[in-house]
Amino acid sequence: MTEPLQIMKTAFSVLDFLEWQRQRTLDLRPFYQRRAVWNPRVKSLLMDSILKGYPLPLIFLHRRLDIRTSQNVRQVVDGQQRLRTILSFVDPDCLADRDEWDDFRIQRTHNREYAGMSFADLPEHARTTILQTALSVNVLPSDIPDVTILQIFQRMNTTGLKLKDQEVRNGTFFGEFKDVAYSLAYEQNQRWVRWGLFDRQDIGQMAEVEFTSDLLGALMRGVSGKNTAQITKLYRENDEEFRDKDAVSADFRSIFDRLADVYEERLSVPLPDRFRSPAWFYPVFATVAGLPDDGADPRNDYTNALPPTTHASRLDDMRVLAEALVEVDRLISTRGSLPDELAEGLRRQTTHKASRLQRIRLLRSVM
Repeated sequence: MTEPLQIMKTAFSVLDFLEWQRQRTLDLRPFYQRRAVWNPRVKSLLMDSILKGYPLPLIFLHRRLDIRTSQNVRQVVDGQQRLRTILSFVDPDCLADRDEWDDFRIQRTHNREYAGMSFADLPEHARTTILQTALSVNVLPSDIPDVTILQIFQRMNTTGLKLKDQEVRNGTFFGEFKDVAYSLAYEQNQRWVRWGLFDRQDIGQMAEVEFTSDLLGALMRGVSGKNTAQITKLYRENDEEFRDKDAVSADFRSIFDRLADVYEERLSVPLPDRFRSPAWFYPVFATVAGLPDDGADPRNDYTNALPPTTHASRLDDMRVLAEALVEVDRLISTRGSLPDELAEGLRRQTTHKASRLQRIRLLRSVM
């Protein structure tokens, strides 16, 4: 029976790692490591996390003897990108293979107080915070063979699961639109579950963040189908700067606050279960927002400096909406005056643009 590895669990400060790097006893890139790939935006986010005292993932080291120098060298098995980011921010000259991405500053998107600052620009207390930050480390035994190290590295970098689209965006974009989308999604965390829109597993896979992004896209560009490429385009085009984020965020929050009366049944009007799904919540959201039901640009003043749309006004009377939802449910369930094909289509949980527009028009027709 193979004995389990005896791993030492400890912590070292940023200053410890800096001293090892300056002494050339830290190996950031053993032969099995990939090259550094983090861009300045990702690096800025990490430094902001450190300044705010947020927890960071574990770092794995393998200490081994370098016979040539008669020194113990600490090889980084996992955590290369994080350590290189921290070291390059504090002292980029300590890196023998320094490149242009090692010279970065904290971005306004992540921290307004320290926006545009390098390590030398930070006030003394902030620099002290960084240098004294303790990084949790697991140290692998010095006598394990390279093949075991390679197996450990492979398992750390392989999940065996295909990432969801939003999980891919999460690892690709680090700018203003992402910051807004995630912040708004997290603000509504309790409502997602309480209103029956998403369960905990959905939230674990960032489904509510993707849906939030989709709703933001509707406010900015009008009703569309749920399209991976279009959502990703929102992230890309507003990554560097999301100029209208305050106005868009305010609209989003206002709509959710008003919908709370309906979804929490504060008006003594029961909410049919049909509307506790993203497929139906989207047209309800769009109806309250007053978005055009022909798919046109909503012409909100925060998107194109034009007057608000004349297609529809924003709905403020939530009792009217609540009663309309009951009536729509009745029409679909009993087929009412709806053509069979339309009634059947409205039963499906679809996110196509045509279906979303049909639902918005139906809601408005009974109000």
